[in-house]
Amino acid sequence: MRKYKYLCRSGVFNPNIRDKWLPRWYDISFEECLFASDWEDSSGIIKDWKKEADMGSVMLLTDLPKGTNYKQHLKILKTERLLDGNDVR
Repeated sequence: MRKYKYLCRSGVFNPNIRDKWLPRWYDISFEECLFASDWEDSSGIIKDWKKEADMGSVMLLTDLPKGTNYKQHLKILKTERLLDGNDVR
């Protein structure tokens, strides 16, 4: 079974963004991403997706507001997870 590190979910801030674009923006491996668009039901609110990511022990990555530094945001998310005791490398 494939082990994913990230759950990529788009359309949070911009409905025109596709989740398969996120690995390039976050500078992560495409193979480490589980894409929400590949699921039968990719609807739901961001709270539902956060819960889904926590249950799967993966980090939720979404599109961000225009002008956000995605690589810096990922570093912040990883640091927060380390401080919470949930290591994702």
